[in-house]
This record gives sequence, structure tokens and C-alpha cells, in this order.
Amino acid sequence: MSLNFKKQYKIELAKTLTGHFYSVWEEEIFLGHFVSVTTILNSYPTSEHLVKWIADNGFHESRQIRDAAGRSGTKIHLAIEELLAGHELQEINYTTEEWVKIKSFVDWYHEYKPEIIATELAIFSKSGGYAGRIDCIAKIAGEITVIDWKSSKSIHESFPLQFAAYAHAIEENTDLEIVQTAALQVGSSSKAGYRFVIYPDWREHYKVFEHVKATWTYDYFTSKKNPKEAPVLELPEKLKLLL
Repeated sequence: MSLNFKKQYKIELAKTLTGHFYSVWEEEIFLGHFVSVTTILNSYPTSEHLVKWIADNGFHESRQIRDAAGRSGTKIHLAIEELLAGHELQEINYTTEEWVKIKSFVDWYHEYKPEIIATELAIFSKSGGYAGRIDCIAKIAGEITVIDWKSSKSIHESFPLQFAAYAHAIEENTDLEIVQTAALQVGSSSKAGYRFVIYPDWREHYKVFEHVKATWTYDYFTSKKNPKEAPVLELPEKLKLLL
């Protein structure tokens, strides 16, 4: 199955120091800057577990742990992309924890046999005013599914809202009808070594996402009285001192 866009778009990560925004063009027409789904979801209530974890570890130590986990997560995502492209990976290039998580992805793939439609796909919603990058769209047992690879230690409550935003954007811009969304948590403590959580009610989750976006918009643009536009930087491609 192929993925057909209704129009041709170019979506690029914008240069900004505040959150993540994407620059979007339709053909040659610049449509504007769209805030990322993950930035919007920063306005989702923080769980008590996370608050306690930060308190137990200290603010700065927590940020260091988070950043290290983020770098490892990026490495695992890239490994999954390599595997889906047909390449062979070597254990020597990864930590033991990373290798366990990558192996669990292979185990999931062999168990569920997904029919991959697209991976690492930049998407946006003009109606919703946001953009993002999708890990995978695949057919699982005949059902078109938005899948996100997760290397975190838990499945967070905001995840189905994130996936619902992606599903809405796909339906808005392509000929696909999304049946369900899902999180693949690699390297979990389950017997299988992974958790594959399917969310069939993504349209209900999207309604909640819209409320979270309204909260983010109020917090970012209204309560702080920021300019009513994305904080995108105009930076030169080269720099040189005039000596």
C-alpha cells in the first residue's frame, strides 16, 4: 500500500530556541510556522510519579538523566530505521540496554508482521495548527495503524493524544483512513520484552488533544503576552570575523 498526499508539501524543522516548530510550504507557497505536537503536550498535566521522581533525583540530575535517555532513544530509533531498511546491526555499537531494546523490536516485528506504509514521516495539520514527525504507519492484521516507537520505561497518559494528533493530520492530508494508533514500548519488563498498546478510540483522544492545545496556546501566547507568532530565528549560514 502506498501513501498519497492530496497536495505536495515541504515540512522542515524551524530554527528556534523555544520549543519545536516546523516551517511548512504547499508547493511554493509558505503556509507558516506550526508548533510541534510534543511541544503542545508539555501543557499536559505532569503525573505525580514524575513529580516525585524529579524531587527524589533533584532538578539538575533529573535533566541529565532525561537528556541521556533522549540520546539513547534517538540511537534506538535510528537502529529501528536501519533494520526496516534491511540492514544488519552489530551488538558492539550499542550498550547492553540499547541492544535489549533493539532485540525486542525485532521480536515484535516477527510476531506482528507489520506491512510498513511509511516511516519517519513529517506531517502537519492546517486545521489543527500543528506539525510533527511520525515514526511509522503500518497495517497490523489488516488495520491501518499509526505506531510510535517508545524506549521510555513507562507508557505515559499523553501518548495516545500525541498519536491521535498524528492520525488526524494524516487523514487531513492523505487518502488513508486511520483505524487505530499504538505505542510499541521496546525493552519493557513484560515476558515478551516489549509492550504493544493499541488505542482504537483515537478520535476521542483527538478531542482531548484539542483542549490541551487550547491550554498551550493560552499559556504561550496570552498569559505570557508573547508575540502572536512562532519564535523562529533568522540565522546566517556562515560566520566570519572581520580582522
